[in-house]
Amino acid sequence: MGKTMDKVVIPKAMNLAPEIPEIQEKMKEFFERYKTHEADNRVPHLLLFDKRSKAYYVVCHLDGKALASKTDTEAVLDPEESEDYKLNREIYEDTYAYKLMASDALEGRSFEDIVVEYDTSYRGDRPLKVFGGQHRVKAIAEALRQGVSTAHGVRVYFSLSVEQRLNIAMANNTSIAVSNDLIDRMQEEALGDELRGWCQSVGLLGEGQNFADRRSPEGIPTVRLARTLVVNFFLGRNARKAGQVGTPIVCASGPKLDRAYADVRKSIDWSDGDLSTMGCEFARMHKLQRERILSRSKGKHIEFANKAIHPCVAASWAYAAGYFQNFPPQKAHYALPDSCTRQSDPLNADALLRARLKGVDGDAYRGLGARMGADELGRMLQVFILQAESASKPGINSKLAVAAIQAYEAKKAAMRAERALKGI
Repeated sequence: MGKTMDKVVIPKAMNLAPEIPEIQEKMKEFFERYKTHEADNRVPHLLLFDKRSKAYYVVCHLDGKALASKTDTEAVLDPEESEDYKLNREIYEDTYAYKLMASDALEGRSFEDIVVEYDTSYRGDRPLKVFGGQHRVKAIAEALRQGVSTAHGVRVYFSLSVEQRLNIAMANNTSIAVSNDLIDRMQEEALGDELRGWCQSVGLLGEGQNFADRRSPEGIPTVRLARTLVVNFFLGRNARKAGQVGTPIVCASGPKLDRAYADVRKSIDWSDGDLSTMGCEFARMHKLQRERILSRSKGKHIEFANKAIHPCVAASWAYAAGYFQNFPPQKAHYALPDSCTRQSDPLNADALLRARLKGVDGDAYRGLGARMGADELGRMLQVFILQAESASKPGINSKLAVAAIQAYEAKKAAMRAERALKGI
């Protein structure tokens, strides 16, 4: 056994970092405030070191009362930047997994490996900041209300940096079935608040609102959606400068930061007026699309209501917005919400669904703006280009949707022919 440090045993082989005095002080404070199951039974606590995050922690057991009253499931990445935007996903009580968890807690289940940081710098009445296991904490609290309490295993970290919190939270959320949208949100928190602030300023998010941590029926955008809008706006603008029409992209989602977004983010001016206008116009279209669909007595399909925030549609619309920047078609592109009647929706989701090209699209084809492949992005871009440049009257209709498919397929065939001729 190694030496003892304030009720914690240090393994013999452990080389302590220079910041250990600060960590030691936090550990001392933690053990003075909370009586662990180990301390009750005179079992020593062992100091452990996570080499990946370079963070120190101890494993101990606390009773349900302490976990229910002293944990903070609204833990944030950087309390100095903001205390309002939680790092973890929302708590979902309507899932089978949670209901089973709550039932187990009532039966006296002892949960293990709840991951917290002992941090009194914000909301000091709840210093156990949860970075893994918030649903278990919720189930424990519910069981306690019915008089059931037992000891639960807790991994307690001390004096974490912003980077360490992100690493630990991502590790503990990717070990369970969790959406990439939550990982994206965590990642964006570490990058800064610029994207979230931009979305709030243009009306895609409400004041004080954060990105959705999974696909939202309420139409709340995800980080992926916001990144896709920004990236494609600049891709389209650069394509116009190069004198060619390219293809929109959908930003990748998950632990690895999308390369296109990373490149754009380095040089982006978040106060760019054109970028703000694009965001405001997209938010206006999305809002009206939802209003028109959800106000119907029939056909309130949620996929129709949220058609604007389908990645294929959003990417193509933003690309066209950048492509038309400072050119006459931009007015018609942004006026798309003004083209519909009181009964119709701006994107005419039903017409997009039914659009297909005979001899090319089979019965399984799901219509325009339903998938995210390069062909679908190219086709959807043509919808917005034709609507702004060539339509005899504003708005999207069935003929325009089919014409967009034909235009894209014709261009694709021309490109194939050009490549074939070069090979002769």
